[in-house]
Amino acid sequence: MNRTVFSKLIKLHIITPGGLYTLLGSFIRDGISLMALMRFSAKYYPDRCALVADDQRLTYKEIYDHSQRLARLLYNDYELKIGMCVGLLCRNHIIMALLLPALSRLGVRVKLLNTDIAPIKLREQVERNKINLLIYDSELKEQRVPADLPCKMRESEDLFLEIIENTQDINVKLPRIKRGGDISVFTGGSCGRSKEAPRRMSVGQFLPPFYALLDQLHLDEYNSVFLSLPVYHGFGLATLIMSFVMGKKVCLMSHFDADKAIKIIANEKIEVVPVVPAMLARFWQNGEAPTLMKTVKCIISGGDRLDKKWANATREHLGNVLYNLFGTSEAGFFMIASPDDLARNEEVPIGKPIRGVKCKVENIDSHGIGSLWVRSGWAMISLKNKWQDTGDLVYRNSEGCYFYRGRSDNMVVCGGENVFPENVEKAINAHDEVVTSIVFPATDLQFGTVLNAKVELTPDSTLTANTLKAWLHTRLTRAEMPHDITINTISTLDSGKIARNQSH
Repeated sequence: MNRTVFSKLIKLHIITPGGLYTLLGSFIRDGISLMALMRFSAKYYPDRCALVADDQRLTYKEIYDHSQRLARLLYNDYELKIGMCVGLLCRNHIIMALLLPALSRLGVRVKLLNTDIAPIKLREQVERNKINLLIYDSELKEQRVPADLPCKMRESEDLFLEIIENTQDINVKLPRIKRGGDISVFTGGSCGRSKEAPRRMSVGQFLPPFYALLDQLHLDEYNSVFLSLPVYHGFGLATLIMSFVMGKKVCLMSHFDADKAIKIIANEKIEVVPVVPAMLARFWQNGEAPTLMKTVKCIISGGDRLDKKWANATREHLGNVLYNLFGTSEAGFFMIASPDDLARNEEVPIGKPIRGVKCKVENIDSHGIGSLWVRSGWAMISLKNKWQDTGDLVYRNSEGCYFYRGRSDNMVVCGGENVFPENVEKAINAHDEVVTSIVFPATDLQFGTVLNAKVELTPDSTLTANTLKAWLHTRLTRAEMPHDITINTISTLDSGKIARNQSH
């Protein structure tokens, strides 16, 4: 083990004699679960602020106590047993953070559902996974939650009020468990058939990515984290858990709004900000951002392609604070590009494999581009330590950096040529007056299949579709050139990612 990381783990009490004794006692009492990790943090950081959300603040001791109380309430009122299934349709707020350790302590399987999910898809998830209890935010009830779902249902706000306002102790003994139930996130989101990526609570799965974040991002050195990435997203979930283990202050935001987020970052003196690239693009549309975000020491971008323009803007405003992480819901995150990697390459690399991961490129073409395969010890249960095709096309340079070239299943044949919408978006987004874009295939009576684009411009831009086409003329092939460009605002999902279905 790296000597620096070893000293960091000692500082965090994780490998000290007292820390190991506390962890062992926590695992005996609460099983290998998120509740056990919260018990560890409550022991070492009892009075430290753990959560800031909904105009409320909770210490680590309060989180552990509330989570225990919530577990007893759910066990007593809903008769949740080991192996049962609970669906969470919740945004980022305090009760969501309490539900994760509480449900893990009960040994139930947890399904983290996308809050953009369509009602018919929610019904499919409930029926397919045999969900016993659905906990949802009241604001989602009318648009997302059918009244006749075949399961018990409870609004998250009611649960929170019950454990906060009812001071009478729930006199029930929780069952012993060996480990917490599986926690599943879903790929695909709100449209189409999503794929489930379940993960089992395991020390072996937790330590390798934790090691990488300590070794390369030095997260132990910072005190506060801003989390607008939804917890139902694998990136958001991992950020929350690892922040709690390290005793950080986590500021949750349920709906991403760049202007409001920047004010929170300033008021709470936030140092770590995980984002998807669409969030970063919107930060730099606010002229006050460079001043109000001056406390930020680490920005972690992931979940989508990062454009060079926003990487450069971040370096210009805040210095070398930006890291690019790459992974999949199935494999977890497995690559990191450092600020130096971002600075010395003309395009943004997705990174180099972290410790404990094997990567290879298969079916390489004449341009050196091929399919990315990965083998990871913290992949979803069925793929742990197995080679898996990510579906991503990449190029690997002589220094071992990987560069994204698109999704193999997104390839479009235009005029007899294979083109990738992601590469066209990259070219469009390079324009100084473009915030972001969506490129998508469309049927054309004369040419068959062509590409069209929807483009969002900066507030002061005077760019037109025709002038943008002229600018793109020397940057794209004829097959790649969008036939139609629409100038409009591009909305985002609750995950912060671009809502792709708005393009049609």
